Amino acid sequence: MKLLTFSLTCMLFFSSFNSIAQDQPKKSGLLWNWSCQFPTSVPAASASQQEFDLYSWQMFIALNWPAQAGQRGQPDCTQVIGDAGPVVWQTYKDVEEIFLPDAANPGPWNSPLTTEQLSSINIAALKNTNVVQAVDQAVGGWLIDQRGNPTYYEISANETSYNYIVSNNFYNADVVSKANNINFPNFATEVKASWRMLTSSDDSSRYLTMQAQVAEFNAQGQPTGGSNSATLGLVGLHIITKAAGYPQWIWSTFEQVDNVPPKVQQNGQWVNNPQQGVFYSFFDASIPAAALNQSPCNWQQQGTQLVCVPKTGITFQTPNPLDRVTPLAANTQQINSAVQLTLSDTLYKYYQLVTTQRPLMPDNPSNPMGQPTPALSANVTMESYIQPNSSCMNCHSMATPVNSAMKSDFSYLFKFAQAPASSKTSHAKE
Repeated sequence: MKLLTFSLTCMLFFSSFNSIAQDQPKKSGLLWNWSCQFPTSVPAASASQQEFDLYSWQMFIALNWPAQAGQRGQPDCTQVIGDAGPVVWQTYKDVEEIFLPDAANPGPWNSPLTTEQLSSINIAALKNTNVVQAVDQAVGGWLIDQRGNPTYYEISANETSYNYIVSNNFYNADVVSKANNINFPNFATEVKASWRMLTSSDDSSRYLTMQAQVAEFNAQGQPTGGSNSATLGLVGLHIITKAAGYPQWIWSTFEQVDNVPPKVQQNGQWVNNPQQGVFYSFFDASIPAAALNQSPCNWQQQGTQLVCVPKTGITFQTPNPLDRVTPLAANTQQINSAVQLTLSDTLYKYYQLVTTQRPLMPDNPSNPMGQPTPALSANVTMESYIQPNSSCMNCHSMATPVNSAMKSDFSYLFKFAQAPASSKTSHAKE
């Protein structure tokens, strides 16, 4: 009965897309019937986990559709997923474009795309500090892959989020720090991405790739001020969206399948099941289990910041081997297999949904958190060292703007807000 229910659900899902998608050519004998448009309907709170997982895949497909030239955030529905060019979410505004020096107005949404420049080596930096320092994170530490290269991170927002921020002057730290009613509109969406540097030893056909200028760091993980050009492969993607009826947002997280090995259950225990011939970007089978998922940092208070001081014997080139703590749910794995099959002619068959976290009771006034379901949610490339108790909803429920104790509607974006020059001058004189 479970298999029948799953099959019917998938059939309904695969036949639910608009006529534009259904007109796409067949690939591998299958009708290419994904939608290029971001989904506007969302499962009811009482819906099954599978239905929410399918919703997550709908978002993933739409966001990874080739973008329309000259139109940020818009898909080119004359193309199909996997065609060349930047994808929709890559044309969103990243935090460097939203929060400019001296709180300058970031201007219109549809500005020209610029060369990607990545300098953040862990997005957790902004969560426990009042001042964003991309190299100093208060939860975990940087992440070095098995080739000895750092993982880079970026955070971006869609047009709905951007317009809300700009129209309220919330890019200005002096303004947003005094805001006590931050409330994003429905369809506000944020994307967090993690990238690893690809080498000649890596199979780039298994990744969404891009060319970018990446910041250089010394052996202690401090920026040198230099940068170099690199080919990056996407290894993790968080999608968070404020869907109608879900004031606590919906949280979806995806990974590239080669990050760490899949797990299987043997004699009541979950064990790793590495696939022959696959190089795992963040896993080393020779490392004892107790040495996996260990932060490279000893944290020291320096002024108002916690600073990562590498542990003895560790440098910025020392790999940080990982393992998945919470195995993917069986139902999620079924959904992944079905979707990957329809994507078999594209690089996206090498991506998997880890989980969809959402509020089970989004409109219960006695429980403003809405009961996060499932309770845990962790992407190994973003919550690497806090997987046993990682919950996107719980963490983001504590989000506040920079220099403020006010809640910021589950968004950490406002930690990047900068003060105007006049405010900096005033504080300097005090």
